[in-house]
Amino acid sequence: MIAVDDKVMNSWQELLDGVISVPVFIEGSVPEEYAGNYVELRVESETEDDTKHSFRSDLVIITDIVTRFNVSPVRSVASAIDSEIKTLVRPNAQSHGLLKPDGVQILGVIASDANFLQEYSTGVIYYRKIVRYTHKIVQN
Repeated sequence: MIAVDDKVMNSWQELLDGVISVPVFIEGSVPEEYAGNYVELRVESETEDDTKHSFRSDLVIITDIVTRFNVSPVRSVASAIDSEIKTLVRPNAQSHGLLKPDGVQILGVIASDANFLQEYSTGVIYYRKIVRYTHKIVQN
């Protein structure tokens, strides 16, 4: 059994970065001086199972959509970025748009829930939309 989290996370990065309207960073790589809107990808959890025929994993990846405002937040900005992501990740109900990592088959990707946060920091208002995506994965 191999660890699938990095492989799937890299697939997300390759699918989204440079394609959607904001930069996409993997957890912990947002430059400290960056002052625009962005998406940060991170792994929340992973469970594994051995079915005697294959190794199966359920992996949850978070898209943390971070938007910045000087006055009042415009929630539709985060929702528009989320729509861009969902259009690429789930182009239709039967499939996903993630690239196939070596040795791993992603059987399904489902946006399971979303949370919304508003934060204040030194004159800046951050509005965040945090979406959890559950992946069903089989290792070949």
